[in-house]
Amino acid sequence: MRLFLILFSLLIFTTPLLAAPSNSPSPKTTSESNQWRQTVGEIKELHEATQADAQVTIQSITQEQNLLTKELLDLKAEKRRRDQNYHALTQKFNSLVEQKHELDKTLESQQDSMRLIEGTVRTSAKQFQKRAMNSPVTAERPDRLTNLAQLLDSVHFPGLESIKTLTDMWFHELVASGEVITHESRCVAPDGSQRQGIVTRLGTLGALFKDMDGNAAFLRPNAGGHLEMVSGDFDNVVSKADQFLSGEQTDAPIDFSGGEVFKRFDGQSGILTTLMNGGMLIWPILLVGLIGFLLSGERFLRLASIHTCPDCKMDRAMEWASKGNLKQCADCLGPKGNTPTCRVISHVVLHSGSTLVSMEKGLQEAILQELPKLERFLPTINILAAVAPLLGLLGTVTGMIGTFQVITIFGTGDARMMSGGISEALITTQLGLAVAIPLTLMHHFLERKVDRMVADMEEKGTTLVARIISSEKGEHVCSTSYPNS
Repeated sequence: MRLFLILFSLLIFTTPLLAAPSNSPSPKTTSESNQWRQTVGEIKELHEATQADAQVTIQSITQEQNLLTKELLDLKAEKRRRDQNYHALTQKFNSLVEQKHELDKTLESQQDSMRLIEGTVRTSAKQFQKRAMNSPVTAERPDRLTNLAQLLDSVHFPGLESIKTLTDMWFHELVASGEVITHESRCVAPDGSQRQGIVTRLGTLGALFKDMDGNAAFLRPNAGGHLEMVSGDFDNVVSKADQFLSGEQTDAPIDFSGGEVFKRFDGQSGILTTLMNGGMLIWPILLVGLIGFLLSGERFLRLASIHTCPDCKMDRAMEWASKGNLKQCADCLGPKGNTPTCRVISHVVLHSGSTLVSMEKGLQEAILQELPKLERFLPTINILAAVAPLLGLLGTVTGMIGTFQVITIFGTGDARMMSGGISEALITTQLGLAVAIPLTLMHHFLERKVDRMVADMEEKGTTLVARIISSEKGEHVCSTSYPNS
């Protein structure tokens, strides 16, 4: 660009010089010559500077070109290295895929054997867990339960280390079954407190305890693996255990029931203890029974206080009705009537018309007014009698679900672990039936009593209507005596 400007300036200045005559120099020509030389000098300087700048630019471009060429070579080398690495990784991946396929085939061929091993290990772990829950040795080695929980974890496959741990526990239990060990320890008392004393473990069958005050007791493992004292006594076995611990006799009593026999024959166990073993549904059944018996008692007392209309009143009422004196007929029954039958007849006499249809309608209306008062709470008693066995059945289902859950986890080797669910199932069913049967009988008795009262009202009301219609027609109707029904 700068070279173009120089040439353009030279062209401008040289054009007048070419056009001027060259015969004789003049002052003006001399001045222009000086100006020309000056311009030419500047142009030369500018040309040299432009060449220097161009040289610098060329050098800079050359350096950048060299750097880019080197960077390109480095990138090509990096690409070749990565391509080689990619091919190596691809070959390794393909090799691993083939190895995986081979391992999958091997695993598939050995799957049955692995399932058999896993099932055998877990079954053995479950059996040992049931044994550990009832063994006094667990209190000395509480880490058993944690290791067994890990073995029974269905997510992880039991490896060689787990199998070795299970085998060591079985061998330790075998060795412990022939030992009689005495050591000082703390045990849980029946009231929940901790007591310090001497524990004598008789193999894996049981353990005896004697505190610092000299009191002896049988021990059993609780859910956490710790030893707890068994309350109660049966056939003086606690005193015999005390004699064994004191060295007075060589025979030691063994409690194979885990304390259940003491509970069975404990004097404190009774109806309340039995009910508490029935689970949470015992309380709704008891509430239903309480409400049902209260309502039945109220209905029994209320209906027992209601009598039929006396014979003397009915005779006088019928006599006046035969004569056609309805006002006197109503007066002899009383102003309001103190029995349902008297109230029904008074309503027919005072509020019915003179036709047969109107009096029959009035009779039905009066009976319908009395019926809700007599049948009050009877539908509720019937519903409660039906709900009680259903709650018992629900308790049965709940207890059996708990029993099957215990069977799923611990198997069927220990009946005591299933006794809670079975007890809940049977107690709730028994209590539900014990509530429903008397409520059903009382409902039937009260319903029959109400039916007899309604039948008495219909009978005497119909007779009165017939007397009134007969008196209006002038027919003579004999007086009739009505027995107390």
